[in-house]
Amino acid sequence: MNPGIPYVGGIPGGMRDGRQIVINGTVPHHEHSFSINLQTGPNINPRSNTALHFNPRLNDNCVVRNSYQHHSWGGEERGGYQPFQRGMPFEITILCQHHHYKISVNGRHFCDFRHRVEKHHVNTLTIEGGVQIHSIRFDGAHSHAHGVGGFLGRVVGEIAKAAMPTPPPPAGAYNPSGGYPAGGYPGGAPQPIYNPPVPFTTAISGGIFPGKMIFISGVPNPNAERFTINLMCGPYDGSDIALHCDVRLRVGGDFNVVLRNSCQGGGWGAEERHSPYFPFMPNANFDMIIMAEQHQFKIAVNNQHLLEFRHRVQPLNRIDTLQIKGDVRLTQVRFHNDVIARRRLLRCRHCSKHEYNIVNIVHFLYKASINNHELIFYLFI
Repeated sequence: MNPGIPYVGGIPGGMRDGRQIVINGTVPHHEHSFSINLQTGPNINPRSNTALHFNPRLNDNCVVRNSYQHHSWGGEERGGYQPFQRGMPFEITILCQHHHYKISVNGRHFCDFRHRVEKHHVNTLTIEGGVQIHSIRFDGAHSHAHGVGGFLGRVVGEIAKAAMPTPPPPAGAYNPSGGYPAGGYPGGAPQPIYNPPVPFTTAISGGIFPGKMIFISGVPNPNAERFTINLMCGPYDGSDIALHCDVRLRVGGDFNVVLRNSCQGGGWGAEERHSPYFPFMPNANFDMIIMAEQHQFKIAVNNQHLLEFRHRVQPLNRIDTLQIKGDVRLTQVRFHNDVIARRRLLRCRHCSKHEYNIVNIVHFLYKASINNHELIFYLFI
């Protein structure tokens, strides 16, 4: 992954008991200090309220822990050994518990830090200073309101796979003459499009209707500033845009923002900018699902619900074109129709009488309601 420093990224689902953040990195030979911060917002200067400031200082042979609220630092905590060495890799694990954060380094417990800021307000991870970060991982305590983890997370992954069976890449390789490769799946669903060049424009087979899902997999470029996904009413410049999803990693004053808008008759509508977290990083894979409902689009990234965007362009069947452009490398684009999904069911492992259509179960997951059933995946041919 190797994100750039300073790093600012959302914490999917926020912090709660059982949520764990695992950070792998190295302190370069010429550096002497870095910090890891759990914040209530993305600002670094001036800094958002910070629930945990974890600051290794190699020259002082200590690790400072603190909090920052209302433009003031709290009381420092410095006890404990110095686990970091220049040029040596490290792994930091931050586990959120009811009364404190439990921090370990290289598999050894290092310290506890009692909560000074309500943990449910924490939504952003920042990393600054003299450090190279190799990977960041979020584990445990996923909220169904924002996504799913553990068993149900694997179910969502199976939904994404089974909703559109995948042939070997050569059979579905990008066709430079336009459109989809010949053939397709039963029910008229097109084959996946592999590794298309960017900018990329293609027809949406069957158009947009409630239950339609678009799967987009890709990797933002190493020095990505932005990339854009448009659902359009035609393939031409000036066509109406029903959903303009502009992922801004570093654009002017915008930093880690997913901007949404629409454009009709050449005029842009009102921008929407808020999202609970920011899931994109340079050189890191992402899997996005755009699902059309009757009144809105829902967007999930890496099996985590991200945002909703109410329909402004009607009727939905006007929307017939997908356009992707900007600083991104696409690995796969595919479309999924509700008619295919109806043959694939989810069943509770404890009471097999409960069966769910997989399109409906995606709705249930987004709405945070599984009715206490532990679901297992069945594929019916």
